[in-house]
Amino acid sequence: MKPLCHIATPLLATLATAALLLLGGCAERTWPDLGAITYEPIVVASQVMQGGGSVEESATPSNIYPKDEKFGVWVMALDENLSWEYGGSHAEVLVNNQEVAWNGSEWNTAEPCKWPVLKQITVAAYSPADAQAEFSYKNGVMFNNVDVLNEKSRELMWAGPVYDKKYGASGGVVNLPFTSALCAVQFSVIPHLPEHVSVRVRSLSVEQLRHQGSFVSLPTPSWSTSGNHYKQPFFEGAEVVAPGEIRSLGAPVWLMPQMAKMKVVLVCDFLYEDATLPNQVLEIEKDALWEPGRQYAYTLKIYTNKISFLHDSITGLTD
Repeated sequence: MKPLCHIATPLLATLATAALLLLGGCAERTWPDLGAITYEPIVVASQVMQGGGSVEESATPSNIYPKDEKFGVWVMALDENLSWEYGGSHAEVLVNNQEVAWNGSEWNTAEPCKWPVLKQITVAAYSPADAQAEFSYKNGVMFNNVDVLNEKSRELMWAGPVYDKKYGASGGVVNLPFTSALCAVQFSVIPHLPEHVSVRVRSLSVEQLRHQGSFVSLPTPSWSTSGNHYKQPFFEGAEVVAPGEIRSLGAPVWLMPQMAKMKVVLVCDFLYEDATLPNQVLEIEKDALWEPGRQYAYTLKIYTNKISFLHDSITGLTD
């Protein structure tokens, strides 16, 4: 009979080997490759307000983000059991203000970032990519010291933060709904005159506005304005409008969202059958509260001695 020690030795060796394999297996454990984070940008349609009244969605549909444009992006990660609301200030930054472009098959950064395992991500973005933008947990996307008289500033858009996205729920793609950081304002006129009198609109402008300021997307999208007031022209020409006819005066104008007491100045000629009353200056003031991502449509009623706002609430607009 073999000694017990001879029997025990192979058994102990086998157990030791198994333990090492188990330990080695834990040390070399790998997680599945979830692939790269990709993005799907869209341009959200503006909302329209008439006469400073209630809000209605624009009839303009959402648009696909142009593939020849680029945008900037931030990606932050948190453990699956943490939400951005309560843990966002401690999130790990995976992508820090990198440019995203269309590469022929998808929207991504030059060096794609992989989805983190057992984590969820929050994403914020801005457009165009060459804009001066920053991001913080408190203020979201920020545009500082903007001047809307600079045409490039009129392209500013932001998206997100898009909160707490998980790979399984998103399929690896983060939708980014871009909204203009500015607002658009447009004027129409309708003469309230005798049938034999028409009006020839020479110009329309708005005074007491500001064109400089800084933007934050959180806690609500808003601007803080600065600088001096200026006069914004909306129309110059010679537009003849008959009594009762509604006529738009030019295209919408991009402006800095703000709270203002706007002063509307209309210069026109009144055309009688046998005479012309030229260069009449009609003015009216109105409190305006313009918010980012919205279009405001005002209709002015023209009398021989004054103008007034036809609409104080929205009517007749559908999606």
